[in-house]
Amino acid sequence: MFTVKKATLDDLNKVAPLYEEYLTFYHVDYSGKNPQKYLEERLSNNESVIYYIVDKDDNYVGFTQLYPLFCSLEMNRTWLLYDLFVAESARCHGVAQLLLNQADELAKETDASFIMLSTAVDNLKAQNLYEKNDYEKDVEFFTYLKHLK
Repeated sequence: MFTVKKATLDDLNKVAPLYEEYLTFYHVDYSGKNPQKYLEERLSNNESVIYYIVDKDDNYVGFTQLYPLFCSLEMNRTWLLYDLFVAESARCHGVAQLLLNQADELAKETDASFIMLSTAVDNLKAQNLYEKNDYEKDVEFFTYLKHLK
């Protein structure tokens, strides 16, 4: 049994290790940076919403972080689901699905037009899950990034 909870500042000491695992999964070198402080700043400034999942033994096994955005074409709020991670021990047990369901609830509660996300081109399991949840691969627009650091 799993429970989804909305993170507060008090939860971040348990969520931050999941975030660090997520960064490691994507081969991000975060040496010299403080992942927990980053999450604290996002929540303190109301710049993101974080949900996490605990199992029956109160182990933190997954999290997602969403950033509020707006779409000028829709003239409405949207959400960027930027981070979604499930601990290896909890994979294939529906944890990612619960996090996606919670993201849907947030979008509905805030009357958002859509949720946007991206994933690695080789992350086929994630792509399958997203498509199963009615996320559509964008074939009309390219995404460009200009790295400044």
